[in-house]
Amino acid sequence: MDLQHLRTFVIVATEEGVTRAAQRLYMTPPTVSAHIKALEEELGVRLFVRTSKGMILTEKGKLLKEKAEQTLDAAQDLVNHATELQAHLIGKMNFAINASPGFLQVASLVQMLEVACPGITLTFSSSSTGRILEGLESRMFDIGYIFGPAPTPALRVHPLKQVDLLITAPSSWATKIANASWAELAELPWIHSSYYCPFQKIVERLFQEQGLEIARCVEADADQTKLSLVQEGVGLTLLVGDECRQAQAEGNVIAWDGPQIGCQLNLAYLEQRKDDPLMAALVEVVLSLWQQPTLHTES
Repeated sequence: MDLQHLRTFVIVATEEGVTRAAQRLYMTPPTVSAHIKALEEELGVRLFVRTSKGMILTEKGKLLKEKAEQTLDAAQDLVNHATELQAHLIGKMNFAINASPGFLQVASLVQMLEVACPGITLTFSSSSTGRILEGLESRMFDIGYIFGPAPTPALRVHPLKQVDLLITAPSSWATKIANASWAELAELPWIHSSYYCPFQKIVERLFQEQGLEIARCVEADADQTKLSLVQEGVGLTLLVGDECRQAQAEGNVIAWDGPQIGCQLNLAYLEQRKDDPLMAALVEVVLSLWQQPTLHTES
C-alpha cells in the first residue's frame, strides 16, 4: 500500500475537497483524484461521496480515516526509532527561510550544527511565510521560519525574536515621504503580497485604523523581490527593519519615520514530528542560536 495515497486520503478528508487538498499537497487536482481512486480500488471500499458542499466521507471512510492516521503515525514512529538506533544522527532536513540568510543567521546555524550534529545535512529553501506554512503541512519542508502565529494547531511553534518592521520607499521619493501623513502614504502605490503574508495583514490593519485603504500597484511574494521593486522606484512596502536599514545605508531606499511596528519571528514544524530525533536535535541547535545574547541579526 502506498503511504502517499493514505496521506492524500487523510488530507482530502480533512479539507473536504480535492482542490484545497491539492493546494496543501502541492499536487494537481487530477493527481489527488487518482490517488483516491487507486486507494478505493485497492481497499474495495467507497471512501467519499461527492456533494455540492464537497467531498464527504462515507461511514466506512470515516472508520478507515482513523486507521489511516494511525498507520501514518506508526510509519513515522518507525523512522524515528530507526534513527535512534544509529550511533550518530544522520539525515537531511529541508529548512525553509522567509528572509535574507544574513538576518536569519544561516551561516552561524550551519557552523553550530557541524559541531553539535555533524550528521545532519540542511537544504535551505527561500520562500514566504504563507508558502512555508503550507509546505510544512504537506511535508515539502521539514522545518522553517515564519512571521506571525501559525494558523493551525498541526504546527508546533517556538518564538525566536520580536522583529521591527519599517515602511520602505524608493530613495527618489524622499520629498514625498518626509513628514508624510497616513493619508498621503495611502495614496502612493504599494507593493502587495501575491500570497498570504502577515506583513500584508499588518499594513492593511494599520491603514484601516486610520479609516484608509492603500493603493495597489503590483503583487510580489518574496521579500527580496519586494525590496528590489522598491529600489527600482515601483512602490512602497513593509520590510524587516534590519533589511531596510541595510538597503538604506547603501542609498537605495528610505524608511518612513512613523510609529514602531513589530512582528514575531517563529520557528515552526509539524507537531507530530516533535519526537523525531533529527527534528529534536535541529530544534535544539536553532533555539540555542537565537538565545545567545551576543549574537545579532544585522546582515
